[in-house]
Amino acid sequence: MNQFVQRVVNYIANELFIKGLAESKTFQRFAVHTDRHIQKFKKDGVEQLNSKVDELHKEITKAAYSTSTKSSGSGGGGSVLQPPQKPMEGIPGFFNALGRVIRRDLGMDKK
Repeated sequence: MNQFVQRVVNYIANELFIKGLAESKTFQRFAVHTDRHIQKFKKDGVEQLNSKVDELHKEITKAAYSTSTKSSGSGGGGSVLQPPQKPMEGIPGFFNALGRVIRRDLGMDKK
């Protein structure tokens, strides 16, 4: 019985609250103003995201083409395929690979 009364009171309070807000000019202005700002921020966010993706795509394409043109021109003979070289093993191999990664990250790699 207690749950029934609670539901009825809750329903009546919600109906009065919702109808009161729906008829309030102040609340309507607030809702329209808020919606306008949210739509503006969504639009600006999408535009900024698209511009960042475009810039990233340009940089990646530029880097990919500059890498492929450098590596194809350094062979001298053109498109001669060579088997991959086996990397050094053990501690010296680890430090050699670590040094290559650090040089590449710092932009000091000659490749």
